[in-house]
Amino acid sequence: MRLAIRWSACALAVALGSVAVPHVAGAANEPYLIGAVVPESGPGASLGRPEADSMQLAVDTINKAGGVNGHQLQIQIIDDESNPTTAVNATRKLLDQHVIAILGSALTQTTLAMSPIVTQAHVPLISFGSSAQIIQPVQDKHWIFKMPINDFHVAETMQEFMKKKGLTKVAVIYRDDDYGKTGLGHFRDAGAKLGFTVVDAEAIAANATDATTQLTKIKAANPQAVVVWSTLPSVAVIIKGYRELSLPYPIYFSDGAANGAFPKQAGAALNGAYIASTKINVADQLAATDPQRDVIEKYIHDFAAAYPKDLPVSIFGGFGYDGVYVLRAALLSAKTTDGDKLRDALEHAQWDGVTGSYRISSGDHNGLSTFSTVMTQIENGRFTLLK
Repeated sequence: MRLAIRWSACALAVALGSVAVPHVAGAANEPYLIGAVVPESGPGASLGRPEADSMQLAVDTINKAGGVNGHQLQIQIIDDESNPTTAVNATRKLLDQHVIAILGSALTQTTLAMSPIVTQAHVPLISFGSSAQIIQPVQDKHWIFKMPINDFHVAETMQEFMKKKGLTKVAVIYRDDDYGKTGLGHFRDAGAKLGFTVVDAEAIAANATDATTQLTKIKAANPQAVVVWSTLPSVAVIIKGYRELSLPYPIYFSDGAANGAFPKQAGAALNGAYIASTKINVADQLAATDPQRDVIEKYIHDFAAAYPKDLPVSIFGGFGYDGVYVLRAALLSAKTTDGDKLRDALEHAQWDGVTGSYRISSGDHNGLSTFSTVMTQIENGRFTLLK
């Protein structure tokens, strides 16, 4: 039996607008009901769609193996349309369903909108957003966890690599929201301690269709390198304009661009660009002794079999897959769906996953190290691992 349901925000509002269906988590033979809120439409769709697919893949895989604590998993996935207000409404609908935990959302701004609501309800939230502010300060984010490595670790990996090449005078194009502004801050503020200078910073809309204005200003600033802190679709617009204007500087993208669809969309224009990524994009280049290789290869194989139309895989799908398995680890440890006990178990959850090796603690609600991020370069449309 397939125990996974995907809803649009509109469809769920119609289905649940007048009544909340009671659910007793943990009752004999009752499935554990999990909620999820991700953007399957809007500017964040390239993140949310693989996350939704991968959560469902993880649930199906776990159920085929017997479930958790004798219970099958059931997941309700709602499209938040990349909109904080829609994400809040979806969160409330799921809480009305008495879900044991909520996974999502993919974007920093939607996650931040959801956080106060789950905190008040004492229901754990496992976010797929990048910004460290999602889980920090930890004493104020007691019920919030997240799967992507903290963005400051990504910045550190990029800065270490760039500094070895003597590239410390940079211009930054950043997505005009919390995610992008945080990335800019890591180069403008934290980066200053490492000798980085931001000579120009240009905001770009998540769904921008042109980047000529931003790139023209950057060209005038004459940096040593350009850093892009954004995601599809804007990153494809940026690299297109970058080549059209013949900018001579090397270009570096944050892990928000580490999407297998990006090289396909950008084509030859992306060749030579640098992208911070998890290991999923270079799985076939990992050493045979790498502890992540087997789980990544299994995920890629299973995803390709279940969702061939949604290939290639991306780092974002890995977040969704790992989120379900981290929750599974906590359920196995807690042996209950009681909110407080499940939250406590999440603070000790361990999972060697697609994204990295999670070692969550009371002081770190992410649990990944900088070793989870690698630098890659695009060669002939392919991610190549740089060592």
